[in-house]
Amino acid sequence: MSQDPTSPHPERANERVVLFGEPQIGADGDAWIYLATQITITVEGDELTVAQAVKRLGAPLHLVTAWNPGGERPTDLVNSQNNLLLQETLVEYTNQIWIAVGSDAESSHQEQGFAFAGVDRATAIAIGEEYRQVAIFELTETQQIVLSCDNTWAVARPIP
Repeated sequence: MSQDPTSPHPERANERVVLFGEPQIGADGDAWIYLATQITITVEGDELTVAQAVKRLGAPLHLVTAWNPGGERPTDLVNSQNNLLLQETLVEYTNQIWIAVGSDAESSHQEQGFAFAGVDRATAIAIGEEYRQVAIFELTETQQIVLSCDNTWAVARPIP
């Protein structure tokens, strides 16, 4: 496992690891931006952190969105419609689905999506790929993992 020395949080640089592959998606190293995503999951009206959600729901949890597929930046309306289609797809695989929001800690950008359980990693990645996502998230008891939908890389950080 290698570590990213260019962490935007130098005190935590040694905690971020490459699980496999070369995670430089673009010139900005998007994998590390994805890894810094702050996630909240709504369960029975409660907005939970990743740690709280894993404790309450168990692990692993997977997270996917239909927002901003590939390099596209559709309107919020189109993104919301795509998420409704994604939700219909998820229901075909599991009834354990919760609303999730991924937020950029450095800006106001956020994307709505879904956390779900009862689906294996390969299937979760395939769903992300179907909705043209670069990557999905997997939450374990100890790590927040970003898995590329083309299966070429994965990065992780500890769950605080």
